[in-house]
Amino acid sequence: MNQEFNNWADSLRGQKPIADVIADAKTGRAVRTAKPASTKVMKQLPTMHLGRGQRYGNLTWFPIFTDAPVKTRDYVTETGGKVAVVEGDVPSVGTLNVKNELGQPVLLLEGTLLEGGWQHRALTRTVLVGAGVTTALPVVCVEAGRWGGVATQKLGGRRAPAGVRSAIRGMQKASNGTVHQAMADQGEVWNKVREFGMRNNKVRPTESLVEMRVEIEAEIAALKLEKPEPIYGQRGVLVAIAGSPLAIEVFDHPDTLAERLESILDAYLPESLTKAYKVCRSQLARDFVERIERLGLDQVQSDGCLRNKPDRFVAAEGVLRDGSLLHMSALNAAHELVLAA
Repeated sequence: MNQEFNNWADSLRGQKPIADVIADAKTGRAVRTAKPASTKVMKQLPTMHLGRGQRYGNLTWFPIFTDAPVKTRDYVTETGGKVAVVEGDVPSVGTLNVKNELGQPVLLLEGTLLEGGWQHRALTRTVLVGAGVTTALPVVCVEAGRWGGVATQKLGGRRAPAGVRSAIRGMQKASNGTVHQAMADQGEVWNKVREFGMRNNKVRPTESLVEMRVEIEAEIAALKLEKPEPIYGQRGVLVAIAGSPLAIEVFDHPDTLAERLESILDAYLPESLTKAYKVCRSQLARDFVERIERLGLDQVQSDGCLRNKPDRFVAAEGVLRDGSLLHMSALNAAHELVLAA
């Protein structure tokens, strides 16, 4: 590891926001910055209805249905190798370039792992990349001990676990117990990756979240779990671990949920296997959903995403398209796997 890497790594491990640390870095390519589909505030979230819980490994998942109109879907989440993610000509920690060569927009989800390049990264927010568009993606590093390699990144189905997602959201608890969401905290991302490795007994020399996940997945495959199947009309999913709601994902279209259901559950499955299985009561799940609905998404961020006001339990983020909810994800800030060490 060279001295240049050590210098910026030491900076990022401090309290300074990643945006300030990398502000002077150049990607070496004139590209637009990826933006959410809309910056308008929603007056009200779609009403969410919870289905019966099902077990998958040591987690419980509940289907979510909404009352929002189902519109024709013109975007995709499966790229077929026609979306290229690469380092800039001058690699930058917080930015990767994406070129969508498909004839349709592609939806890329917050927490998606981008593997390879000069270091493995994770996408910090959900973005819709237009057809034929080249743009810059906001990312964080999930491999603290490597800076160098190849130019290309692999865009796969793996996503970051709950603890890492909390650091991507910059979640911090205030003295009154409410949890605030801010900018991505690179130092805390590394801390959460390290905690994930220790919890799963998968610490690696470069602290690579991807390498940890690959090894855990081999162990999970030996369990021969039955593939989770979506319910007809389902547009969201609530995931619970150790008897408590952990996370929610909701989309605008059932096909999007169907394509992403397995990868959503697999993101949390490794953490669930470190806990004894405990059924989550339906009432607890419904209470979490209802709290999200009551809070809504009325805090517009500088990047156009929408979030809820600070709360003890809910840390939600959503993006709109044409005034309607395209994607929302929420974490239970009180869950031991989110903020607790």
